[in-house]
Amino acid sequence: MIRTTTAALLALLFAAAPLQASLAQGGEQQAPGAQDAELMEAQQRLQELQRQLGQIQQETFEASDELQEKQRHLEERATAKMEDLGYDPERHYARMQEIYERFEAGDVSQEEQQELAEEFHEAQMQLQQEQQEAMRDDDFRESMERDMREFQEDLLAAMEEDYPETAELMSELEELQRRVQEGMQQQVPEGLE
Repeated sequence: MIRTTTAALLALLFAAAPLQASLAQGGEQQAPGAQDAELMEAQQRLQELQRQLGQIQQETFEASDELQEKQRHLEERATAKMEDLGYDPERHYARMQEIYERFEAGDVSQEEQQELAEEFHEAQMQLQQEQQEAMRDDDFRESMERDMREFQEDLLAAMEEDYPETAELMSELEELQRRVQEGMQQQVPEGLE
């Protein structure tokens, strides 16, 4: 479940990352008057689009055996490479799944939620470090990057086939990201740029 959900959301997340970074940097600053209202409205629409595209992406992925097989193959290659380097990524995946299931069960105290969230983050960070180590192999990295791009293209094509509005939503998302980033840059006080 964790692997499938994570892989299925990768394509949308790569599109949203620049926006999230700019929101994190400038999200607390306020623009004066109408500019502030426009920026807030654009941010809300952007979040709505991200949710909508995420839902389309998840439904498309779950309905496609071919996409799931490609994703599984990418995971297996990455896992095998990490294991070749002496790591045990399955241990991290298993622990993350266990934590996810505990949260889903709903019988976790506030304190335990915090502890589990920290443990999940720690396992996720360790896994990312191991993945980065595997990607230091240039041939492996180039092959994985090529195959990930192909996977993302296939996923997007399937989304557009299953949900014809996808292309229009993606265009709107990109335009809003540009507008929000420009609005954030205009809010940065002089001398801090």
